[in-house]
Parts: sequence; structure tokens; C-alpha cells
Amino acid sequence: MKTNSFSAELRYAARRYFRLYKQRDEAGWARALITTGIGLAFPSLFLILAVLFGSATVSAPNLAFSWLNGLCIAFLIHGVYRLIELTQPQARLDAIQQGGWRAGLFFSLIPVACILLGMVLFAQGLGWWMQLQVSTPLESTRGLSQFLFVSLVGVLIGWAIDHQVRRRQALELQATEARLLHLQAQIEPHFLFNSLAAVQSLIKPAPDQALAMLEHFTDHLRASLAALREDSCLLGTELQAVRSYLALMQIRMGDRLRFVVEAEPAAEQLRLPPLLLQPLVENAIVHGIEPKDEGGEVRLRAWIEGTSLKVLVQDDGLGLLAKPRRSQQGHGIALKNVRERLAARHGARASLDLHIDEAGCRALLSLPIQPKDQGSAA
Repeated sequence: MKTNSFSAELRYAARRYFRLYKQRDEAGWARALITTGIGLAFPSLFLILAVLFGSATVSAPNLAFSWLNGLCIAFLIHGVYRLIELTQPQARLDAIQQGGWRAGLFFSLIPVACILLGMVLFAQGLGWWMQLQVSTPLESTRGLSQFLFVSLVGVLIGWAIDHQVRRRQALELQATEARLLHLQAQIEPHFLFNSLAAVQSLIKPAPDQALAMLEHFTDHLRASLAALREDSCLLGTELQAVRSYLALMQIRMGDRLRFVVEAEPAAEQLRLPPLLLQPLVENAIVHGIEPKDEGGEVRLRAWIEGTSLKVLVQDDGLGLLAKPRRSQQGHGIALKNVRERLAARHGARASLDLHIDEAGCRALLSLPIQPKDQGSAA
């Protein structure tokens, strides 16, 4: 993401600051500014508490040295986490961010260790520069015990906040998925009624075609209803529903519709949100192939690329020549639902890119491979 304004760049960097990303596209100055703010805020807070609850007095040199020490610690923590991001694959970083006691230790012990190391390094550097013996608060038993107590309280508060945040996010995700699947279900009856009407129209003139169409319709309905009952489904299961839908449409359109569905065997074992592919295929047929006199071909291909699952739905229909069809506005809603479901479940790690030109339309779906799927994808 690239933005122009100062505030937009800063907001974008702030949203991503406490997440782990191997590839970062936010401005370096924005991350440095946030780190500087954190480095100045914490020493200021401790000095205020020391004045309010202790006998400490704040002098200009004391304040300056505290700020410098805070900056040293803040950039040390930032550097350590950035080094971890650069040396670890994104899949492992995603696994760490899933939560659990290992993630809690990771996000609590590293800052504590960096604070200890930062204090020691700052004291050594300051002593070397001023040619003085500079001690740290940790060299006394009282100072060390206070640091350990504050660290423990900070870790417990951090775990409690993280637990509440993840719980709220899980509830929001469930609500969003339920709302979007409800909207998808509202669109689905149009397809069901049209299919039943097509079967009815073929019973007398072409009973064999009607029987074949009814079989594909049953397979599609069975796969779709089964997917709606689950939080996620295998790509292989989703492709079965897509093949049944395409076969059903092929009977209705005859030779005007051709299709190819290809997927790597490892990709078929990965999981994704249910009913994510059919809106893309429907879009290709309704807006690309069906309005074209000679029809065309729909190709669906799924493969693994790095730590992502890629699904490409491509057609050679009308493309830019297609005219908006008012009777098919539900399909625009369906594509919007796909993007909203991706954002709700995966955030910026998932995307749907739609490219339309004179040669047709290409919809590229990109989803992160979940850590629990790593073994099956290997």
C-alpha cells in the first residue's frame, strides 16, 4: 500500500506496527517515528510515577538520560523483532501470531531481555563517553526486584489484553461470516430457481438432458449445503461444487460453454472459507460468456506459490465489451462479499484482484496458507 499524506502513512504504519510481516511496504520514517514515541513515552511515565509515589526529583540531565535510554531500548526491541521477521518465513510468523502460550512468551520475554540489555549497553556507553562509572538501577536488589515485579505485571496485563482482543476478533469474525453467508444465501435462490426451471423445460423434449442436469444440480446442492455448515472446507470439496455448477451450466448453454478445472494435488488439501469460488465462476459466465454469441471458455487453476494459495478464474468472454446487466446486480454483491470475507478472516494477507480487458476477465484469489495446513501442503 502506498499513500501520499503524512497522516495516512502514519496510520497505516501504526496498524501494522505490532504485527509480524516479512515484507513491509509502510514508510520507514513512519515506523521510526512510532518507535521514537514509544521510546520517549515509557521513561516519561516511569519518571512521573517516581515523582508521584517516591522521593525522586526530575532534573534536565536526568530527563535527557532517561529519554536516551528509552530510545536505545525501543530501537533495540524494534531491531530484534525486525531481524526475526527477515530470518523467518512468513508462515512461521503467522503461526506465532495465532496466540497461545508460546506466542505469549515470544512477545513478553524478548522485550524484557531487550530492556535488560539496553540498560546495560546504555550505561556502558554513557560511562565510556563521560569517563565515569555509571551504574544501572538493576545493580541494586531493590531496583532489580522492582524491575522484575513491573515486568511480571506488564506481561500479565499484556496477556489479558491480548486474550480479550483475540476473543473480540473471533466474535466479530463469526458475526461477519454469518452476515456475508446470509447475503450469499439470498443470492443463491436465483440460481436454484433458474436451474429447476431449466430442468422442467427439458423433461419432455430432452429427458436424458433433464436427468443429467438434475444429477449435476443435486451434486452441486449437496456440496454447497455441506460447505455452509462448516467454518472452512477443503479446496478439493469447493472444486467439486464448482465442477457440478459448470456442468449444470454447460447443459443449459450447450456448446457455447467450455470449461477446464485444474488444481495441484497439494493445493486441494488446503482449507479456505466456503462458497468462495462460485461467485467468481458465476461472474465469468454471466458477464463474460453468456452475453457472447459464440460463447467461450472458463478456466480455473489452483496452485501453491510460496506461503499462499492462488486460484485463478479466467474467461475469454466479452471483457470490456460487456454491457452492465441490471438483472444481474446480485453478482456484484457476491464479489463484494468475497472481498469482505477475505478481509474479515485474513486482513491484508488475502486479496482478490479483478482484471478486465478485451480478451476477457481474470480474477486472481490469493489466500495465506494456514499453519495447520503446512504439513498437507508439503
